[in-house]
Amino acid sequence: MSKKNYYITKGSKKREIVSFEIDKIDGYMVNPKVKKKDSIEVNKIIIINPEFSQKIIKKKIDNSITYLLNQLKIIDEDDSGDNEGSIRKSLMDAERLRLKIINNYVKYLGNTYMGLTLKKLQIIIEQLRYKLYYIEVAKNQVYLNEEKSSKKGR
Repeated sequence: MSKKNYYITKGSKKREIVSFEIDKIDGYMVNPKVKKKDSIEVNKIIIINPEFSQKIIKKKIDNSITYLLNQLKIIDEDDSGDNEGSIRKSLMDAERLRLKIINNYVKYLGNTYMGLTLKKLQIIIEQLRYKLYYIEVAKNQVYLNEEKSSKKGR
């Protein structure tokens, strides 16, 4: 038995059935993650309307950028210096989002929004790299100071 998916609708005319192959429909595909008891199981949703898919993607990207900005704010407020792991994690998340925008979302977004979003992400990435560099330099300074103080004279 073949595993082809079809979408069948009843047309307005009598005895007319319209069918589409779901694999050939071009649109933004979403895989829902929430599964509840006593409900219909949905494996994938294909959004065909370009304006609607663009709104969903923009909201998804804006939420991710807001999360990254909040992480950057938390890192700025924390003066302890032991937040290298959170900086690296935020940096990886920002670069992953940048690649996702370039590889997956470019055909759904307009050029102006995509350009502005990539510029925002580049600023966030540069700020995180600067903070990581600053921590590395501080570690090297501590290491050099310990090395100088460990030498004993006569």
